[in-house]
Amino acid sequence: MGRRQASGCGSGMSGEAYVHLASYYDRLMHEDYRGWAAYLLELALSFGERPQRILELGCGTGNITEQLVRLDLDVTGVDCSEAMLAVAAGKLAHWPSARLLHQDMAALDLSNTSFDAAICACDGFNYLLTDVDLERTLSGIHKVVRPGGLLLFDLNSAAKLQGVYGDNGYAELFDDFGYFWDNHWDEEQQQTEMTLTFFVPESAGLYRRLVERHTQRLWTPERVAEHLTAAGWELLGLYDFLSFDEPHPDTERWQFAARRT
Repeated sequence: MGRRQASGCGSGMSGEAYVHLASYYDRLMHEDYRGWAAYLLELALSFGERPQRILELGCGTGNITEQLVRLDLDVTGVDCSEAMLAVAAGKLAHWPSARLLHQDMAALDLSNTSFDAAICACDGFNYLLTDVDLERTLSGIHKVVRPGGLLLFDLNSAAKLQGVYGDNGYAELFDDFGYFWDNHWDEEQQQTEMTLTFFVPESAGLYRRLVERHTQRLWTPERVAEHLTAAGWELLGLYDFLSFDEPHPDTERWQFAARRT
């Protein structure tokens, strides 16, 4: 399921989003989180920054958070899913440098706090469905990242949302649960609508059906650059994820780097 992952928060999730998925999220993901965290830090270093205080938006179940605190970094993780944060809290119980907050990234409340860098991994910004959502998010981050600090985030690309997700469906069956993942690409809205249906065993061979709905918007690099500039950020680079190469037409994940002006 690694290539079909979803995380983060924003208006692209229904009220029930991640309530059921949180229990199974880590079992379904197949990502090298240590390598992911190392890549983000290497990216920061390429711009002459060694961030110590990091704000992680859409931290989910804390997989990248855990890797960062293992490197003795101070991390504040924010997510709008209480269920996902509960899982993260279990992983980070022995790491006092980790702080978890239940907040929407489009409505941050982090007064009297300053960070060296902010990150949003696992396509969290794709859940911001409107220009207003993206503007508020970028402006809110700008208020809490120190001048010259970095913003590192990735987005699912057109190739991912239109091609890999598109109108495709996926399904997996495990000993203790099964799920169906059905997608629909909305050309007019430029977004992929996802319906996740879980079947969880109860008793006497019966299964309970649980449904979550997620929506991700396609944000083009050009549109993102406009919003970054308007919110007081300088776009430093756009890369094919996990590399320092320029994106190509088949790139499924775009990695952005910006500096607070």
